[in-house]
Amino acid sequence: MPQLVALANRPDVQQSVAQARAVADQVIAHPALRRHGSDIALESSLRGARASAALMGVDVDLEFLRSGHLRLDHPGRPLAQAALRVAQEIPLLENTWRRSPVQALARLHVVAAADLADSLGSDRIGRPRSDDDFDPQDLIDLLVVPPADIAPLLMDLNSLLLNDSSTSALVVAAWTHGELMRIQPFGTRDGLVARAAERLVLRSRGFDPRGLIVTEAGHLSAGRASYQEQLQGFATGDLAAMADWVEHCARAVRTGAATIEVVCNQLAE
Repeated sequence: MPQLVALANRPDVQQSVAQARAVADQVIAHPALRRHGSDIALESSLRGARASAALMGVDVDLEFLRSGHLRLDHPGRPLAQAALRVAQEIPLLENTWRRSPVQALARLHVVAAADLADSLGSDRIGRPRSDDDFDPQDLIDLLVVPPADIAPLLMDLNSLLLNDSSTSALVVAAWTHGELMRIQPFGTRDGLVARAAERLVLRSRGFDPRGLIVTEAGHLSAGRASYQEQLQGFATGDLAAMADWVEHCARAVRTGAATIEVVCNQLAE
C-alpha cells in the first residue's frame, strides 16, 4: 500500500515510533515481570478493558471491574462486560491472528457481541454488516463505507497484515486500528474490536510480545473527543492527518507503557 509506505517514511512518524519503542523496551525489561508477570498481564487486561469501554462512553471505576461488583442494573454493564471478554480473548487469539487476521477479527466480534445475539440475530454476530447501521456508542462521525465494500477492504487489510514484514509494528497497528474504525465492519462494538486488533498487531510483531502495554488507556488519556477527531482525520486519507493519527497512537503507547510501569514498580516494592 503506497500510502502506508509514505506514512512510515515520514520523519515525524519515524521519530514518534522511535520514542515509543524506547519506552516500550524499558517496560518489557522491567525486573518485576520475572516474578509477577501473570499478575501484571491481568492488570493490563483489566485496565485496557476499562479504558476501551470508557472510549465508548461507559466509564466504570476500575475497582468495580476488579471486584466484579458492578450493579446488575448499571446501564453500562453490558458494554463493560463485553470489553472484559474481549480483553481476556486477546492472548488466546495470537496464533489465529498470525494465520488469519480476518478470522481473529470475526472471533473478537463474536466475543464482543455475545450478549447481542438475541437482539441482532446470531447470523449478524462475527459477520460483516449488511446495512449502514452503526453502534451509536462508537460515535465516530465518518463517511459511510457501503456494505458491499466491507469484505474487499477486510481482505486488503488481511493481506497487508500477512505480507508486510518491513513496516514498523506501531505504524501497522495504528493503520489497522484506524482502518477498522473507518470501515466499521460489524456495525456493533467495532471500537472494542479495533482496539483489541491494535494490541494484537503490537503483540504478534514483537513490539510488545507479552501484551502488557495498555494502549487503550493511552487513547483515553488524550480525551474521547481527541481520539474521535484523530480517527476522523485518518479516515480522510490525507497523509498529514494520517500521520497525526500515528503520532497519537505512538503517544498512546508511551502512556500505556507508563501506566503498566507504575504497576510493575508497585509490585517490585
